[in-house]
Amino acid sequence: MRDYMTELLKEELRVLAIRTRDRLQLTQKEMAERLEMSESSYSAIETGASMCGTLTAMLLLLEHEDADVFLNELMVKFEKQREEKMHTV
Repeated sequence: MRDYMTELLKEELRVLAIRTRDRLQLTQKEMAERLEMSESSYSAIETGASMCGTLTAMLLLLEHEDADVFLNELMVKFEKQREEKMHTV
């Protein structure tokens, strides 16, 4: 279950990064600079090659138009997965 939740978080943060960058109309290089990271590291987040760290996630959330909505939706997805796992045990 932990692997699934990690992959879910990775995908959600990947989509968050892409949508936020699109909304701000920034290039990957500009978004990377805004997040204080290398362009290649930022690109890896968008392509799903790696998951961003806690600081980058927090900076992305600061750029989000409604971080509470994002976090609540993520929590619902996590809870659903946890409930499904508990019923199979």
